[in-house]
Amino acid sequence: MKFLLCLLLASPAFAAEKHATQADATPQPATLQAPAQAGPAQKDAEQQPVATVTKVTGDVLVRHAQAWGRVTEVPLELLNGDAVSTDRGRAEVHFLRDDSTLVLDVGTHLTIAEAEGGTAGNALRRIEIFLGDVWFQMQRGLNHKTELATPTAVGGLRGTQGLVRVKNAEQSEFTLAEGELEMTKRARSSGSAGEQQSVRLTAGQTMRAHRDQPLQAGKAAALPTRPALNVAANQLPKPRNNWRELVSKSERPPGIKQVQRLSGRTPQSGAKLEQTAKASRSSKRPKPTNNRANTPH
Repeated sequence: MKFLLCLLLASPAFAAEKHATQADATPQPATLQAPAQAGPAQKDAEQQPVATVTKVTGDVLVRHAQAWGRVTEVPLELLNGDAVSTDRGRAEVHFLRDDSTLVLDVGTHLTIAEAEGGTAGNALRRIEIFLGDVWFQMQRGLNHKTELATPTAVGGLRGTQGLVRVKNAEQSEFTLAEGELEMTKRARSSGSAGEQQSVRLTAGQTMRAHRDQPLQAGKAAALPTRPALNVAANQLPKPRNNWRELVSKSERPPGIKQVQRLSGRTPQSGAKLEQTAKASRSSKRPKPTNNRANTPH
């Protein structure tokens, strides 16, 4: 009897303990899986387009991450952090947020980036121009700001038209046809921020930003005009000799013949440039057979 009584008393306790053990174990997989589920969503957000290459003539390259592709068809979407480089070519870039426009002339290299800032939803667009001539038409907006950065100066603007010319890492010029531009002298390094100088540039003026000289504003010799894109590639002016050598090594674009053609990209296929670059590198390696040629069609 005592043995049976012990069994009757022990059975509910055993069941309760088993149930509690299962209940405690249930949430554990969800807790471990939560961080993994956030990764793809964040990656997709980073792959959203910020601009589009709408027109090209001549030789134009685009870089996504560390992979380069040659633009042969438009429109071509640009993602946050992408670079555009023109050899003997020109390109028009259209920003999706506000219809602002850039036109890159021959021998130009730049990167574009956009970031949301603060709880008010304000956005900061930064166009980093390493070399060349860039005509711009920026739309005025209350919830976004655009910065045009060169190696020697940064211009903050809200709706204006003009031209930025970067001759090398030591000299750049800003010329305005419309609007105003708040110019800040760019320090040689982050450690010398105390030497910054700010000057306001107005329509009809040119600002020269030389590395070791104060910002100098004066009357523009001529107002900038939009470079023509309806020009045949062989009629475009040639860029300076060895112009790529004037771009820092970390940003230096490859030669046109070193990359494969790129006909388009959507947000869902943001890795296409990387795949193109890998295919280009693989194609340069000697192969015993031509698999593509042997593939039946």
